[in-house]
Amino acid sequence: MRTFKAGDKVKFLDQEGGGVITKVISPSLVNVEVDGFEIPTLTKEIVLDFVEDKAGKMFTSAGQFTDDEPAVYDEEKDLNFSDDEDDIRQERLYLSRKGQEKEKGVYLAFVPCDQKWLIGGEYFVYLVNNSDYTLLYSLFLKDEQQDCFIGEDYGSVDEKSRFLLATIEDKQLEKWTGGVIQLLLHKDKSRNVLMPASYQIKIKTSKFFKEGCFEETGLFAEKALIVPIVSVNTQDIAADYEKTLPQRQAEAKKLQEMKAESVAVEVKQPKPQSFFDKHLVNHREAEVDLHIEELVDTEKGLENADKLNIQLDYFRRCLDKAVELNLDKIVFIHGVGQGILKHNIEEELDKYSFIHYFPASMQKYGVGATEVIIGKNKR
Repeated sequence: MRTFKAGDKVKFLDQEGGGVITKVISPSLVNVEVDGFEIPTLTKEIVLDFVEDKAGKMFTSAGQFTDDEPAVYDEEKDLNFSDDEDDIRQERLYLSRKGQEKEKGVYLAFVPCDQKWLIGGEYFVYLVNNSDYTLLYSLFLKDEQQDCFIGEDYGSVDEKSRFLLATIEDKQLEKWTGGVIQLLLHKDKSRNVLMPASYQIKIKTSKFFKEGCFEETGLFAEKALIVPIVSVNTQDIAADYEKTLPQRQAEAKKLQEMKAESVAVEVKQPKPQSFFDKHLVNHREAEVDLHIEELVDTEKGLENADKLNIQLDYFRRCLDKAVELNLDKIVFIHGVGQGILKHNIEEELDKYSFIHYFPASMQKYGVGATEVIIGKNKR
């Protein structure tokens, strides 16, 4: 992936002519001025115009320089870029030597566009392939309103490289933090054929608003939130991932037999004193996540009305227990969505004269949580 900046003279790949870049909008989109008009153009549709004189143009064609040409990586420049640059810095395609030293595997990465103010604003969403395989992927995002998965993107990522999936705003985080990504790692010559992998993306949006969630990882020069998708070299994950199909089937059968033998032992394990114990932050406060995936083992077969009833029933049980234990505060994390669950929770809370409620800390929980204070005048 070539790096473009304002002032670069470029040529179009699919048509004659070219122009000058006036603005870099995102790593994949720039404005090109042609005959006094600014035209939004995808970076994959242009190449740098390296020669300007008529004699030089005899040895250069538009098809010679494309985005498929491997970029020459300048690690020192990448790790010491200036914050005062006017244009948005475009990420290189291939990982630095420092990035390649990180644990081999596939990662999903969220990189804040504004590195001075990390929380909020826009994010670059990358798929990082830090492995010795070519990665084939298919990405599906969860549509909560239609209760289905929507095919968002598919394609390939070269070994030891990263690919920009999208540039999103903070209001789109709810969409991009839930879904499924299917992976296939390919090599022209290998001792074993790796089995396809499927990973369920489940990231709490509140995580993006917590201090320290964006870190320097080596995969990027900037700070980023990194989500491991699959590992291909650790003893516990990679060793299982790199097994052939007959091996995996034999071990799955053995695991089922071991589980059957251990059922009696598992039943004898002591149960927690109360379902509410896991929600206690301390002896005076509690925190309850009402997202449906936290309350049931599977959502299969559940209608939206069923999910809402489960969430409200659990909310009432937790609220009653908090009152019984005389807690000072309990936070309910309900998410954003269409606001139906939040509205029902507020209707229930309005029935109590000794309860006060208001939006919980946005820095800690994002915009999808309600803080409940129990007891008169305790706010």
